[in-house]
Amino acid sequence: MNPIKISVFALCLILITLSCEKEKIIEKEVLIEPQLILSADTLVFNNEETKELFLSTKPAAESEYQVVSSPDWVEVNPASGNIESNIKKISITSNFSGMEAGIFSDELIIMSTSGNDTVNLIGLLGEQLLYSIPDSIKFSTFSNSEKLIIKNEGNVSLSYNLSASDSYIELPSETGEVLVGEQKEIIVNVNKESLETGYFLPEIYVNINEVADTVAVKVEVFREQKQILTTDIIDAEYSKATDKLVYVTSNSSVNIYNASTQTTDIISLSYLPTCLSLSLDGTKAVVGHDGHISYVDLQTKEIINIHDVSCNALDIVLGENEWAYVFPKQDQWARIRCIDVNLTNSTETTHTGNSIYAGTKAKLHPNGKSIYGADNGLSPSDLEKYDIQNGTAVYLYDSPYHGDYSISGDLWFSEDGNRIFTRGKNVFKTSETKEQDMLYNGAIQLESNSSYSYSGIIWLDHIEAKKNLYILSSGDDYWDDANKPYVYVYNSDNLTFKSKIELEKYLVSDNSGGGNFYSAEPYFVFSKSTGEEIYVITKAVGSGLANEWAIQIINTDQ
Repeated sequence: MNPIKISVFALCLILITLSCEKEKIIEKEVLIEPQLILSADTLVFNNEETKELFLSTKPAAESEYQVVSSPDWVEVNPASGNIESNIKKISITSNFSGMEAGIFSDELIIMSTSGNDTVNLIGLLGEQLLYSIPDSIKFSTFSNSEKLIIKNEGNVSLSYNLSASDSYIELPSETGEVLVGEQKEIIVNVNKESLETGYFLPEIYVNINEVADTVAVKVEVFREQKQILTTDIIDAEYSKATDKLVYVTSNSSVNIYNASTQTTDIISLSYLPTCLSLSLDGTKAVVGHDGHISYVDLQTKEIINIHDVSCNALDIVLGENEWAYVFPKQDQWARIRCIDVNLTNSTETTHTGNSIYAGTKAKLHPNGKSIYGADNGLSPSDLEKYDIQNGTAVYLYDSPYHGDYSISGDLWFSEDGNRIFTRGKNVFKTSETKEQDMLYNGAIQLESNSSYSYSGIIWLDHIEAKKNLYILSSGDDYWDDANKPYVYVYNSDNLTFKSKIELEKYLVSDNSGGGNFYSAEPYFVFSKSTGEEIYVITKAVGSGLANEWAIQIINTDQ
């Protein structure tokens, strides 16, 4: 191609490109209609005087204006005209000829081709008391000091006197004066030391030149009640026999929490824990690891034995026979590992009978004779039963149903062991007779904000003394894995809903006088043996806190 033609062609491309860019820029332009702007929204006239008001537009533009309404006691000059791309000054003069002393209030309304606006006009004829104070003052959770501002808008000096309805409202400056045209900022402090979590509504009484007035006050108080933990919780169980909460953590320890003394005993582990099980009498525990299990004496705070195990322990059950039953995390069809943990050199055996599916969650029946399991990763899900009376577990049978009722991979027993509650919200009866075992016994209807709720039971505890089921629920949305920040209370006899308890949130300060509250996501709930308290292990949702886990103690007798 000829070099000249190439140059012309390139120039054409550049011009076309610039033209397109210009078109794009023009397309993105947004025309903003000018608006009328006034220099003041209130003007106060002390007897007869002249005030100036400035009119403009934003953005600057030519505009016509006209005063369409004003009180009889003022003159406006000029009352109409043009705003020519800058500021227009008009003068307003008060004239109270023939009027009696008093306070007059009215409006001056201005219309323009750039919109309309209004100025409040206040006239003071003779000596007049006029002031402004706030209707209310709010102390947020993060605030202990606020300002009360008294403005003298009249033409006589003000003398004020302040007092508070409650002693926790502190007024360092209770009396003083405010000269004409001035204002006084008074610091109001609140002492929250004696206040519990909640909202308080005291009042500040104001007396100005013998005129009584009141400022409403709202005080928000948040006092941390939960026990913040310094490590992540992996698994937890509660012994009603000893009233101790036992949990294993990411720093490889067993923690024994005594709620009555709010103290924790810590037992170090040699390996990272994956699961935990307590003996029925609450004196012993077995901890699962990847390739190991630890047998722990909770009374002497010592490790009794550590055993090798040929799997990664997803779940573990400690029998009354001092055998541990380990449920594998992997390998699909698998076998329960069975170990006599009281022996120093115990040999691992595997259960007999049908295989189980890896991921099965299991619980010891309160009679100590058998274990029930809920499989995971299979459709439909099911319940299974294993006999442990002779040490090595024996697979007995599964439920008589095949997909009729959702199980969803976890289970809990009633205190007497007569019923099984499943993650899938269905309830089943238990029996030592196969034909009567694991028969459907009703369903729990969880709270839902959706007609297509995917919510399931995250954790459940039964307390017969209160006839209560304490339930933690997952979210309604299948993709939302945050558990709902409540403990739901159900009647254990008929499975009907009774109430729900909102969990204490996590307060996170921004270190600048503010902050935010974050929801508490619950993972475990346990009832004290006498029923007057429940213990909930929670985690802060999206807070970014270094220590996200906590124990919340809730009094259920209130």
